[in-house]
Amino acid sequence: MSFPTKLDRSMLVEFGAAFMYYIEKHKLMDVMCRLLAEISIADDVTDVRRWMGENITRIGTEIYSKSLEAFQRGVSGDFYQLPRNFYHRIVLHGLPGSGRKSLAHVLADRWNLLILDADILAYHSINGPEQDEHARYLQEALEKDCVYRRSEAIGNLIQSRLLKEDALRRGWILINYPNNQCEARELFEGFTVPPNRFIFLRIEERMARMRVLLNSYAPGPQANITFMDRQMQQFRKSEPALNSYLSQRREVVYIDASPCFEEVKCAIISELTKIPYVLGKKYGEANATI
Repeated sequence: MSFPTKLDRSMLVEFGAAFMYYIEKHKLMDVMCRLLAEISIADDVTDVRRWMGENITRIGTEIYSKSLEAFQRGVSGDFYQLPRNFYHRIVLHGLPGSGRKSLAHVLADRWNLLILDADILAYHSINGPEQDEHARYLQEALEKDCVYRRSEAIGNLIQSRLLKEDALRRGWILINYPNNQCEARELFEGFTVPPNRFIFLRIEERMARMRVLLNSYAPGPQANITFMDRQMQQFRKSEPALNSYLSQRREVVYIDASPCFEEVKCAIISELTKIPYVLGKKYGEANATI
């Protein structure tokens, strides 16, 4: 039998990340902890393997059904608190002026998360001293003005960055991606490690415009009326289809971003900590059409 002399580190990292997500999605750590707790106080256990085989289905069903019920009703409690080694993987989505960047920095400071801005990542990948295959693909898509290939290239860049060691060990917050239904589907169903929370910041367009224009301490392209009109138009165009897909996902949390910054921050932290996380599509809505 022959063995490879070199190991592909990237494949091992990707496999480990996918396995981590599988354990998290199916709550295997919760099941194992409950098994060990019950068997330690059970009486007359002569065959440990047989006892575990007879009880693992019951424990798994009970844990998942209780978490699902609590998720649907918004119930909080000590039983549903996140484990100590839980890594948040958060997407902040909303109109310009909804507070995505400011909220990202606050949440990142609270849980020691990485902040990943898709626009900045794409910019540095193209203008960096060395370009990898993803950066070259993005450069080619931009030169040909191909929207589909540009979206695919940015998705590849983000997924490659999320598989780096610091992102896997600390968790992350992603902003400025996804921007449409296709990108959201790729994020949840195509990424090796998808987000476990998608926070949709809802705010009226009029208020969002006022916030951007009054943000005089940080002038930029977004303070230009023409640029802002284009962003708002793109958001309005993609929002119906995007919402149609997001309504099928259990990871999505809708937050009213109209109140003051502190109130919005507290609402997000409350949602992230009190309600149990359940990943995947909602049963009965998976075949919804636009």
